[in-house]
Amino acid sequence: MVFYKPITDIEKIEDLFPTIMLEDCSIYGAYMGYDEDDTFVGKALVKVNGYNCYLISIECDFDDKLLVEGFVRAALNFSANRSAYMAYCELEMISDVVLNLGFEENSGIYSGDIPSLLKGSCSCCK
Repeated sequence: MVFYKPITDIEKIEDLFPTIMLEDCSIYGAYMGYDEDDTFVGKALVKVNGYNCYLISIECDFDDKLLVEGFVRAALNFSANRSAYMAYCELEMISDVVLNLGFEENSGIYSGDIPSLLKGSCSCCK
């Protein structure tokens, strides 16, 4: 079991993702993942700007599809709770997971409406 701990403090997010420049006009959320032994297993960063959210970064074991899916769902839920409706992602390394969740691909950009993406079963069951 993985626990996804939300981080909303902008200074902590900047420390977690030092190479990513954060914009002043957007809302950012990060998640840190820990297994049942409290071992760090990954992190994710999402940006909300108006009714859109952008999956900016996910760093974890990409072979663990359920772990990746958990980060994506956590980011989508964070965004939906801040009035985002559409989700966008350009992270090619998780394309199989986001496509299975219902994202559509157009020229390397994966997108979908958050209510549809969050409903249904896990991506590995499709």
